[in-house]
Amino acid sequence: MVSYMDYTSPNTQFTYDVNESRFFTKDHRNFINVLGIKQLNTLENISLLDIFLSKTNVIEPHTHQNAAELVYCISGSATVSMLNRSPRKYKITRLPPDKWRMFRRGGGIMRSPLQTKPIF
Repeated sequence: MVSYMDYTSPNTQFTYDVNESRFFTKDHRNFINVLGIKQLNTLENISLLDIFLSKTNVIEPHTHQNAAELVYCISGSATVSMLNRSPRKYKITRLPPDKWRMFRRGGGIMRSPLQTKPIF
């Protein structure tokens, strides 16, 4: 929650449909929805990516210099990989439904589905 927000204001938002905020679309089976402070003004430095991937698609390797990342698989399964800078090790995790994987700030991350319908 935002500490400077007037929670009694009629402009205060506590709910939002993440399906209304498309961030990226490759096709009808591979897309990303986003939820952040622009969509829900009571969020501060938190955001959510609702990722739909079909088999053979990946989220390109990337890092988060200023944030950690929490990955949750709703259905299907995925391979989630991380390059840990210290010690220099590559960690691969299989993520089945209802399991979480935390990535610390600054680590390299890559995701790819194992089954046809993983949702993050």
